[in-house]
Amino acid sequence: MILQCPKCERQDLVAAAHGASQCPSCRGLFVPQSRVAELIAADAGAADEVPSRSHDERGGQCPQDRSIMSRTTIMLAEEEPLLHLERCSSCRGIWFDAGEWSALASRHMLEHLDEFWSAEWRREERRAEDRAAYEARMKKVFGPELYYQLRSVAALLHTHPRRSQALAFIREESGQ
Repeated sequence: MILQCPKCERQDLVAAAHGASQCPSCRGLFVPQSRVAELIAADAGAADEVPSRSHDERGGQCPQDRSIMSRTTIMLAEEEPLLHLERCSSCRGIWFDAGEWSALASRHMLEHLDEFWSAEWRREERRAEDRAAYEARMKKVFGPELYYQLRSVAALLHTHPRRSQALAFIREESGQ
């Protein structure tokens, strides 16, 4: 059976290491569920590449059974763009756009692939995204220097036994 790239459409995938298939055009990687652990153990995913954003915003059909693949969002770090992984709901094969396997492997996140589609994972990702957006707004409002100073003071006051008095002092001093 010839597998086709879910992103390039009409591009045939070629055999890759340990039962995976790769698109010669976009360098995406399809890993059947039964081969994920083997590929992780062999540390034989896609070569070290920077994650490609050109195909990341689009979903697609599973190369194996043509089912619509479900997507999940992964925030690797605050400064980095989000990754979007796709997994087939029926065969549970996973599509990695170019560089995504390497990005997850370098952070030791491949062992947690199944968790990425759980409700708990999605809830935590939304919280992290909301927190990052809030922090970005506050940096813009206060400027980076004052923002980091305020964060430092807030961290000191977080468990301080005289927190209320300290906040009252700050209010009083800032009003003069």
